Amino acid sequence: MVHSMTGYGRAEKKGEGVSFTVEMRSVNHRFSEVAIRMPRELTALEDAVRKKVLSYVRRGRVDVFITMETEVSPSSLTVNWELARQYKEAAEKMGKMFDLDHQMSARELLLLPDVVEVGKEAVDSETYREPMLVAVEEAAAMLVAMRRKEGQALREDILGRINVMKRLVEELAVLAPKVAEAYRERIFARIEEYIQGRYDIDESRLLHEVAVFAERADISEEITRLRSHFSQFGQIADETEAIGRKLDFLVQECHREINTIGAKANHLEISQKVVILKAELEKVKEQVQNIE
Repeated sequence: MVHSMTGYGRAEKKGEGVSFTVEMRSVNHRFSEVAIRMPRELTALEDAVRKKVLSYVRRGRVDVFITMETEVSPSSLTVNWELARQYKEAAEKMGKMFDLDHQMSARELLLLPDVVEVGKEAVDSETYREPMLVAVEEAAAMLVAMRRKEGQALREDILGRINVMKRLVEELAVLAPKVAEAYRERIFARIEEYIQGRYDIDESRLLHEVAVFAERADISEEITRLRSHFSQFGQIADETEAIGRKLDFLVQECHREINTIGAKANHLEISQKVVILKAELEKVKEQVQNIE
């Protein structure tokens, strides 16, 4: 089963006095990586969130964003009364010294630095474990569904291009035997043109040279290996595990065989088909980079 590495998932879950919103975005990555942003008071649950996400995603980078809203804000307010008294006395002294209005309101005192401290009370993260992880699981399921849908589109595109390449390789198989014959005709034509028919040609020696060339230019092994690689694409695409790395390896092997064919075959039509093969394979490579 082909899964893309890009996707998005979102879920909301309400618990007793609390609600969670979880968003996930995944992109291409060589390995599995989960980056989590969540309220600091829930940091103790980060490892549980990571394990839950990795149970759904086998490859790719996943960014997880968790927000929490509570009905009652778990906060406290502390007044530094001694500091407030000092502020008031300083204001009265300054007013007398410079003949200024030194009366201060309670509101003005509260706004002065360090007079009031607002702090959050300790939160028991375990209280929120269940509703938060349920939201994480629902978002991960949505993410996987999107990755599966996009993966199906990738599968169809890749196998379609593989079929195009299969036809081109079969055309190469037909052209391959003609390479030696074309070389033989070219070398005879050049020699006859050079000597203008004045001397006999040692045909056995020329045939030997043509045979040596034909052996060096033989692309039958490369064609056989390409057929095998193309067949494996279809087989691997139906596997249930992560297949991206396997397909990437096959692309590299195909690239090597096609390059060898281009280097061996000194033939115009084969060279033209090699160019098309390379272009199709490059598109396959781009798509494979996005598969889990």
